[in-house]
Amino acid sequence: METPKPKGGILHDPPALLVLAVCALILCLRRAGAVTHPQFWAEDSYLFENAYELGWHAFAVPFAGYMHTALRAVAQITVALDPVHAPWYFLACSFAVTLYVAGLALSPRCPLPRFCGVAALAVVLVPDTFEVLLTVINLQWVIGAGMVLLLISGDARGRWQHAHDLAAAAVMGLTGPFCIMLLPLFVARAWARRSRPSMLLAAVVAVCAVVQGYCFLTGPAIGAAGPGDHFAPEVVLPAVGRRVGGSLLVGALLSSDTDLYVSTLVGIGTLLGVGYLSFAQGPRRMERILLGLAFFILLAGSVYRLRYKFHEAFIPGSASRYFYIPQLVVMWLLLSAAGLRGRAGRIVPALLAWAVLVNVPRYRERAYVDMHWSLYEPSIREGRPVIVPVNPPGWIMPLPARRK
Repeated sequence: METPKPKGGILHDPPALLVLAVCALILCLRRAGAVTHPQFWAEDSYLFENAYELGWHAFAVPFAGYMHTALRAVAQITVALDPVHAPWYFLACSFAVTLYVAGLALSPRCPLPRFCGVAALAVVLVPDTFEVLLTVINLQWVIGAGMVLLLISGDARGRWQHAHDLAAAAVMGLTGPFCIMLLPLFVARAWARRSRPSMLLAAVVAVCAVVQGYCFLTGPAIGAAGPGDHFAPEVVLPAVGRRVGGSLLVGALLSSDTDLYVSTLVGIGTLLGVGYLSFAQGPRRMERILLGLAFFILLAGSVYRLRYKFHEAFIPGSASRYFYIPQLVVMWLLLSAAGLRGRAGRIVPALLAWAVLVNVPRYRERAYVDMHWSLYEPSIREGRPVIVPVNPPGWIMPLPARRK
């Protein structure tokens, strides 16, 4: 069911292209270094190297325990066009995918508030995002947020919407592990709606979950404990407090050495706050419940992935990708709860505005080191073997000889 179009002029329902242009501008301001000097980041080089060497066969190669279909497509397009300009193509595709996900929040079928396009702007205004925005390897986290939007959106109407939803579910589901975690919610959604589109969507997500689950179970152990590693459950709540609730509402005022007891209280407050925003009576309650459940499931997935390396959650800028979607979902919950009655309905918008203002100093991400890609372009152009340094410093990308 489509959300009724709000009345009140351009502020209440701004043109989608205008909102996306603002999103693009914010990305440029946040990642100015990436825009002026595009660089590969970490496993970007792995995706490019596989496409360069294996071609289309790279799509069948799992990485980190699951398939990365959308990311593989970016690498394959880059190699097919002109690998010499790979960092620029990676940047352009990162822009396109991020703006696509932001555009999903502007769809008439999306139940999130349309006022000033804030739901779409939230995609690029999550404060703690180092290495997430405009890096292809971490686009899977932005795509995961797109899958959450698909979950809460109304059913498709018409041939094109049906085709879009099924194709989007397939590509998103085969990019990262999110289909496995969100499958119960898609099934519950289909059960509640009893509609053909919701059942087909759940079926596609289920097929993707089977594929990704098979890769996960048959591949090497992911996030296994190393020598001296152990899981410390007592630091989970402090990590949630610092990287979700504290990150959003304290922002630049947050100290990296905040007392663990204080961080624990903030973590408890974050979980209780999400629970309240999700289940409180009021507008868009079913969508808020789905958002809240997605928050807890995806956060649990991040905790599981970091279980033996939770110290990374206390290093500023480290492991940001694992907390990107939880922070974004909290922002969407605050937006969705803005229509609640009474004091909560007045406090929530103020909290959201405060979250943006207090994080202004953190929005500008530091630039990557310039690895001088142009020095290696002649070898890549001629198909000669070459070893290319990439970010972070110390990483390399060995490219074999390539037939023309």
